[in-house]
Amino acid sequence: MKKELISTDRAAQPGGWYSQGFQVGDFVFTAGITGTDPETGKLVGPDDIQAQTHQIMKNMKAILEAAGTDLEHVFKTLVFVADIDQFSIFNETYKQYFPENPPARSTMQVGKFNGGMAIEIEAIAVIEK
Repeated sequence: MKKELISTDRAAQPGGWYSQGFQVGDFVFTAGITGTDPETGKLVGPDDIQAQTHQIMKNMKAILEAAGTDLEHVFKTLVFVADIDQFSIFNETYKQYFPENPPARSTMQVGKFNGGMAIEIEAIAVIEK
């Protein structure tokens, strides 16, 4: 099965030695996506889980589109939050992007991130042929 690198300037560039994502067969696997603005390279709304979730979803959409798919084809997400007490704020924001048939999801508190990061999300999607 062929593995193809996914890279787009429309989403924030990785902050370390890793890729934005890979396409393997008909599946797309993203790295952990942060609330970094691709134009400025800066985190939006330090410690603001709502602002960061919106930016993460914009970045996710850009990565998925670079691979030939979209948010409607996401079937699994893995969410890491700094503070589980902000879960309801995150959840209400997230619902705006998956209003029907939301993907399977796991959410966990991981403690404090660096530099005001409140949340990170990974996604797995399928490319419909």
